[in-house]
Amino acid sequence: MTTLVWFREDLRLEDHPALHASAQSGKVVAVFLVAARQWASHDLGIHHAGFLGSNLTALAHDLGALGIPLEIVSAPRFRDAPQALFALAQTHGANAVAANEEYPLNERVRDSQVANYLRDRGIRFQLHSGSTILGPGQVLTGTGEPYTVFTPFRRRWTSHLDTNAVRPLPAPDSQGPPVVNALDTAALGLTETPISTQWPAGAAAAAQALAAFTHAAIRRYDRDRDIPSITGTSRLSPYLAQGVLSPRQCLHAALDANQGRLSGGEPGIETWISELVWRDFYRHVIALFPHVSRGEAFRPEADRVPWRNDPAELDAWQSGRTGYPLVDAAMRQLANTGWMHNRLRMVTAMFLTKHLLIDWRLGERHFMSHLVDADFPANNGGWQWSASTGTDAAPYFRVFNPITQAERFDPSGDFVRHYVPELAHTSAAATLAPWRHGVTGYPHPIVDHAFARTRALETYRKAR
Repeated sequence: MTTLVWFREDLRLEDHPALHASAQSGKVVAVFLVAARQWASHDLGIHHAGFLGSNLTALAHDLGALGIPLEIVSAPRFRDAPQALFALAQTHGANAVAANEEYPLNERVRDSQVANYLRDRGIRFQLHSGSTILGPGQVLTGTGEPYTVFTPFRRRWTSHLDTNAVRPLPAPDSQGPPVVNALDTAALGLTETPISTQWPAGAAAAAQALAAFTHAAIRRYDRDRDIPSITGTSRLSPYLAQGVLSPRQCLHAALDANQGRLSGGEPGIETWISELVWRDFYRHVIALFPHVSRGEAFRPEADRVPWRNDPAELDAWQSGRTGYPLVDAAMRQLANTGWMHNRLRMVTAMFLTKHLLIDWRLGERHFMSHLVDADFPANNGGWQWSASTGTDAAPYFRVFNPITQAERFDPSGDFVRHYVPELAHTSAAATLAPWRHGVTGYPHPIVDHAFARTRALETYRKAR
């Protein structure tokens, strides 16, 4: 029996349920479909694509070492996937196609079309759960409903794992002599960029990064994670976004560091495990509330907010020229590195939506097109939280003060100075509010915080 294993956002050999099950039942041929037009419609940018190309190259080598061939073919849109997979199945004499589930609506529709098309032609399509620790439907309320608030979700999630431990699956055994899986990433439109190459690609590099983080920095995570001038976060998000690491591998490493405890133990480790729960939570939301994948607010009333959508202010935000140093430094970090510190993702998102009253969807698209770690469920969840439109979102009256945020998390100004050269030689106080210290060559704030807060509260209140 030969099975095509369709790799998607799971570019690894370990803890790959579809690959593991297929390899146990017979021969495996690996497949990856390049859906360039579909990805463009989802706003995935060149840095994400470049990192994808590098990870595919590493995956091709790892598969080849096990004697598993990798076929990479173009299927420009999701609707092209059924025919592409059927043609490959015919070429290799495969009687089954296996993949790990993806939860956004377009992906689920695609998989349904693939299943029907292949079934009508005598080929089985098997889906496995591999992108979450606990899949949608496994964490429900006592009445069988999905959770819409994170804290009770986390309690039920933890309770489930306390009695049903999960462990990462091993990589499959070799199925024959090594094979050479050559690929031309440039021809596939997956060319590396100077930004994407800042992240070492492949499962070995990801495992090394996970081991280094859980060896030491994870123990300070609760104290360091909000300070953007230091490496206080795991920086594993690009590997998780493309499935080079699985969330179960991350949880397993954290539990090893915490003497097997899901809760309690070291505060830093417990806090980081909570971030893995948030990742599951947003995937459950995407899977169980499909309207979120259609660009709608989770809360219908939130779509009544009359966004201003001022083009000049949107451009100032995108280019890091708002006059608020912490916001501008964060946006320039994104432009220069393809990544942004998580605390600053909240600060910049709330500034766009609350201070400028610009539709959160415009910010969501900007992030998706620039982030190396672009991940629709996490990005959408974060934006809807900040804009107070999502499930368990920040209350509408919460409006981060960018000056106060800088005072708390970058009081020395080190982060701002690094990314805003106009302020490189100013005092710490001047990096908080340059206009109060006579700094020239840097823009004045495009909106007054007190005015913006009052306007946002009134606008949101009227829309409720």
